[in-house]
Amino acid sequence: MKVTGIIAEYNPFHKGHAYHIQKAKELTGADYIIVVMSGDFTQRGMPAILDKYTRARMALACGADLVLELPVRFACASAEFFAGGAVSLLDRLGVVDSLCFGSECGDAGLLQKAASVLAEAEASESFRNTLREGIRNGLSFPAARAKALEMQENGIGELFTLPNNILGIEYCKALLRLNSRILPHALLRKGCGYHDTDFSLLSDEEFPSASGIRSLMKKSEGTVQSADLSRLIPSASLPGFLDSLKKGAWLSDSALDLPLHYKLLLESEETLKMYPELSDALIRRILKSRNQYEGFSQFADLLKTRDITRSAICRSLVRIFLDQKTTAPGHIPYARVLGFQKNSAPLLSQIKKNSSIPLITKAADASAILDETALRLFNETCAASNLYEMLLCHKTGQPFIHEMKKPLRII
Repeated sequence: MKVTGIIAEYNPFHKGHAYHIQKAKELTGADYIIVVMSGDFTQRGMPAILDKYTRARMALACGADLVLELPVRFACASAEFFAGGAVSLLDRLGVVDSLCFGSECGDAGLLQKAASVLAEAEASESFRNTLREGIRNGLSFPAARAKALEMQENGIGELFTLPNNILGIEYCKALLRLNSRILPHALLRKGCGYHDTDFSLLSDEEFPSASGIRSLMKKSEGTVQSADLSRLIPSASLPGFLDSLKKGAWLSDSALDLPLHYKLLLESEETLKMYPELSDALIRRILKSRNQYEGFSQFADLLKTRDITRSAICRSLVRIFLDQKTTAPGHIPYARVLGFQKNSAPLLSQIKKNSSIPLITKAADASAILDETALRLFNETCAASNLYEMLLCHKTGQPFIHEMKKPLRII
């Protein structure tokens, strides 16, 4: 049995993601594809545009065999911790042979080399000094890091200027640190860039960007025509997508405008210091600027500085909204199933036989099979999903369904 892992957000699932699953199977000869997917909040520090079960079903309809949830603490983390958590989950399943990811360069060997350079540089005081100097001279953190790494190895720094390359390097670095047997494979991204929102020139052989689709939905208030979406969303998963649009069951970052403002007004310097990832500088900026709060996106822009990226600020704001004051564990201590294909029973059997962490198929079983640390992470993720459900129900008028009562998606 050959098993390939994919780490994704599917925010939302589109034709490029379906292509990724198909090519991952071809490239690695996989019998099964396991997806580790962010839940209801994402790495950019915002609610997912569709709930995690809808996105999991869309992935299963297009070739994924099993979808596991990346706990919220890792899903809303920096690229390093996002990648490290997801890779540790795949590694601990004991059945995954390959990890396949998209990148702007499409060269796994080059990304592995960059990961090795990065891991060595991070342990070097001279690298850290160069990094600090770059920031003092007005560079953003990503630009300063790229420049510092270029000084370590010619041609490496440029790789750190593109988002999917950065994630790919972090995947490779995590595999190195775990001494994992999982082999990385990089696919060349085709079509729109990560932040592109113009689909007018998109050919049938090219793919949209998820951020572009989100922007399109936000601008159109979800009234996108199905004909337009058929160019972007695979036909197998389009009905579920359209059903969510019809019900208004989708969220943008504006859903956090009011509840985040309320939460910020309750915070003080002492309580903000209880959030482990918040720097003193950001705490001061939040307290100084919160009377100018108009909305989530506006406040993130207001807080941004040259050495704190907007995404990092959004992640911090989401952690405040979710009240995440405990320290995250160094790895993911369980595997929570969101959905699977019926014919993937042999895969589930092999995971149960080989995994070094519990496999959770029923949320109600978690308290009986998880230790204290794992249960805390599980409950934190369920609480985040309940808050997402609250926001969704407020928007749609649909009845609230508690996370513990939601069924798996099985197709």
